[in-house]
Amino acid sequence: MAKGRIRRAVKDAIQKRIGRAAATDDGDVIVIKPKRETGARRRKLKGVTKSVASTVAAQVVRTAEKSRVSEKVIQRLGELRKALEVFNAELKLQKYKVREFQPKVKFSVDKGHFTVKTAETPRELEDALRLRFTVFHKEYMKKSRTFGVDVDGLDFVCDHLIIRDNRTSEVVGTYRFNSSTYSSTFYSTSEFVLDQVLALPGHKLEMGRAAIKKEYRTGAIISLLWRGLAEYMRLTQTRYLFGCSSVKTVDPLQIGLVTHYLDQIGAINRDYGVEPTKKFKVKTLRQALEYIEQNPYEYDESTVEKQIPTLLASYIKAGSKVLGEPAIDNDFNCIDFLTLLDLHNMNPAYKKKFLNMEGEA
Repeated sequence: MAKGRIRRAVKDAIQKRIGRAAATDDGDVIVIKPKRETGARRRKLKGVTKSVASTVAAQVVRTAEKSRVSEKVIQRLGELRKALEVFNAELKLQKYKVREFQPKVKFSVDKGHFTVKTAETPRELEDALRLRFTVFHKEYMKKSRTFGVDVDGLDFVCDHLIIRDNRTSEVVGTYRFNSSTYSSTFYSTSEFVLDQVLALPGHKLEMGRAAIKKEYRTGAIISLLWRGLAEYMRLTQTRYLFGCSSVKTVDPLQIGLVTHYLDQIGAINRDYGVEPTKKFKVKTLRQALEYIEQNPYEYDESTVEKQIPTLLASYIKAGSKVLGEPAIDNDFNCIDFLTLLDLHNMNPAYKKKFLNMEGEA
């Protein structure tokens, strides 16, 4: 009995000191964690979990705040970049006196929902310069700038044909006209030696910087350009048209194939001594032409014909001649052919369609 009481007393002491306990039949004691401690540990674990969750939540909030800050920074940088582009364009407009522009020749012709006219105001000229920027700099040169103008020193002394879509009031086509009646400086002389062309008798008109908005590049718009050109020639009593006609390639073999094609169809005339200046000469042209002659399987007329731009093809159909070999323009990733049209040798069909237009609407 005494032993039993002593055993129970020991068990009670163990329970009081270290929690609930159980004893085996042989007296071994197994300690069991008290419920009170388990609850405390759970509360502690719950507190730790809440703390971790709060920390994670705070990090998420800080990340989101940083993301919003980054978005604002990016937005502000974009706004700053646009402001710099606008400022740069404004400097160019001031430098080349675009705001002082006055046309030499004025006319306006309506055709359907389009108006073909010469730019009469600085604002109309700016619209043309912005279209040129979109075509030449963003599309051809792949520049990332979103806003700008394509302008040089000749724009102030030239006239500018524009085609306006009256449904949107947007300028969708433009062409720069530089008449010998008003100017003795021509863009083509930077790429070609053309002393004999400029010495020809009669009024001459240099065409250049033709640009058409991408979705408007159709035969109908080309016809409108011709219509405006014909009216300008009539008003300035022009006999000769000349200018650089671009083909979008700088690949040596492709340059050779296009030149070979133009030669094969009789479009090239070498009688005027026109050749590219040293800076713009295609140094690989002779080798490319020799290679094509030795490997005729490389030349497929129908394939090469598709590379000829619609505007150049229309010049040739009208009776224009390509004067010699092309010049290479690495800035715009293209080659330029100097084309010349003598109105006395113009295709009769083109004469009838574009030069006899009085009374048409």
